[in-house]
Amino acid sequence: MGRQKITIGPNDYPAWGKLVKSWATGKNYVDYVMTEENPVPPTEEMPPKYPKPRSFGEFWDQCGSAHVGLVFDDGNNTPVPRDGGIGLIVLQGDSDVFVLRVPPKEILVDHENRFINGATYQLPPFYARIFGGQPLPAEYATKVKRMTIHAERIGEYTLNTCG
Repeated sequence: MGRQKITIGPNDYPAWGKLVKSWATGKNYVDYVMTEENPVPPTEEMPPKYPKPRSFGEFWDQCGSAHVGLVFDDGNNTPVPRDGGIGLIVLQGDSDVFVLRVPPKEILVDHENRFINGATYQLPPFYARIFGGQPLPAEYATKVKRMTIHAERIGEYTLNTCG
């Protein structure tokens, strides 16, 4: 198998979301202090502090500046090196273009093997905060249930348009 999937630190989801929103809009969500009166940055920055990265090195640097830790999904949270020969593709569609993002075969098969061998599907911690707890253990009780959750999450991820 090739490289492990890259993910972010378990507490980095708010910072990650702000960085992605900055790339999508040109506004600086990362450094903006939200208030109830003004929860969204009012203007685009010219030039943006966080432009869409053109290389993995730029991506890595911006994640660091935004306090987003990059780790491999290897069970050990091994830090991702800046200069590890990793490529980067940034895609941004618009309302007239549907971007179908299909997961890498190696990573999908690796995760299937994990679930077949008893691993549970790990949801980001903010789901427990929003929904008042972790998923019901019975939902992970069998291989079929774990594979069903895996299929549902991949399907949801592939169809959602990040908005």
